[in-house]
Amino acid sequence: MGSRRSSLLPPGKALRLAAVVVAVLVAVAVAVGIVAGVGAGVGAALGGLTVVMVSLMSGPRWHAVALGLAIAVLAALATLARDDALVLGLLTAASAAVTLPVVLRYGPVTGTAPVVLAVAGTSAADIGPWAAMVGVAAAAVAVPLVLAAVGLAKLPAAALPRRTTIAYVSALAAGSGIAIGVGRALDLEHALWLVVALSAVLVPVSGETTARARRRVVGTVVGTLAGAVLASVLPAGLAIALAVAAAVGGLAWSIAKDEIRGAAFTAAVIVLLAGGASPAGAWDAALQRIGLTVVGVILAIGLALLIARLEREGEAA
Repeated sequence: MGSRRSSLLPPGKALRLAAVVVAVLVAVAVAVGIVAGVGAGVGAALGGLTVVMVSLMSGPRWHAVALGLAIAVLAALATLARDDALVLGLLTAASAAVTLPVVLRYGPVTGTAPVVLAVAGTSAADIGPWAAMVGVAAAAVAVPLVLAAVGLAKLPAAALPRRTTIAYVSALAAGSGIAIGVGRALDLEHALWLVVALSAVLVPVSGETTARARRRVVGTVVGTLAGAVLASVLPAGLAIALAVAAAVGGLAWSIAKDEIRGAAFTAAVIVLLAGGASPAGAWDAALQRIGLTVVGVILAIGLALLIARLEREGEAA
């Protein structure tokens, strides 16, 4: 019984640390939501997720702050580009591209950046540029500073090889930019979910065996699809509550260096938060979101296979 429980729950130390970190994220998001509205609060939650792992790793705090402020500016611009599919696609791609220096140093820990842009640039979060900038920027500044004040031990960085990192960021930028651009050009009401699924599933890990990579991808796909279904049928408040619980589990497993479980839980968090920002309502809308999630997953798997191939070629060279 004990071994089964240990397989389901993260180690106690990692779980306690994750609970503290998620409590900080929730406090920041709630405070922003009270001041600037629910949409800005969700933006703060997504912005906090974008910088939280960087904030926990060994390195200057200003790295996380600078990244978050850059995403905040892009998110504000995205709210002004909702009717221009090309510009929104370029801004979303830029949100992934600006993470490159951070990803080179710390590893693939900023994958939610395109989701922030997609939420801001679609009807998922009906907020203006000021609310978008304030929401994401508040999280970018508050989360690193509060975590530093709490005095949590810093985690070691998990950087990937340079070739793999550039391939990953390029794939995330091109995939998310094209996905949201095409989705908006086709006037798909829930185009956001293409980017949500892509960002959740496309997370490379250095030195993986083929079998381990397959298990991790399966985990993220299951987490993404389960989150999409739950976010489509549950009230927004319950979806966000589940996102908080999943965030604790995902962060704890990531701290415990179990990328497979961590990726699965984190994928569910991204999807559930996006669902909290944009309740599906009717069943036809829910089915469209789930369908677009599947398309985004397929796109992410294709890009992940391309990254793995490039990594193998780099090792053979």
